[in-house]
Amino acid sequence: LLGVLCLLLLTGLIILEVGRQRALQISYNNLKTEQDQLQKNYDRVVQDRVQLQKKVEALTKEKDDLQRKFQGNYSSVSAPQGSCGYNEKSWQESRQDCLQKGADLVIINSQEEQVGLNKYLWIGLTDSETDGTWKWVDGTRMTTSYWNSGEPNGLKNENCGQIKNYNSKNSWNDEKCSILHPWMCEKKASL
Repeated sequence: LLGVLCLLLLTGLIILEVGRQRALQISYNNLKTEQDQLQKNYDRVVQDRVQLQKKVEALTKEKDDLQRKFQGNYSSVSAPQGSCGYNEKSWQESRQDCLQKGADLVIINSQEEQVGLNKYLWIGLTDSETDGTWKWVDGTRMTTSYWNSGEPNGLKNENCGQIKNYNSKNSWNDEKCSILHPWMCEKKASL
């Protein structure tokens, strides 16, 4: 009787072990399938990243080409003394001077464009149409700005833009348009 009980106990243990091994094999197979799927997903992400990097490089090149083309289409007016940047005039008189030369007051779209403009200087920026809505002389809204701290403050009908604190990155100031300052013209270059 004791031998039969031992045999039954041994048989039960073998059945349990076989079941445990089968469960482990199923878990292993599931993990292997999951690992294979994760590897495929990883490979796909790597391929997407490579494609996105190529697109970024292409768009960066396109942006650089457009920037070079745009910068090549504009140049400062080369004029004799007394016209661009030498005398002092009101903002409107400065703009009229530029317009008479087939140009307009300078539009600044980047910090680099400001480099070298190292004095008080009228720029082609105004909010005289709608107070607080700053636009460039070509009618486009100002999107990039380099206002000095606390500017534009709109005090005393200050509706015209100028470079004031040229020693700092943020150098723009809003000023009364009737104040006399030098100015800078910008003319679209002939292609």
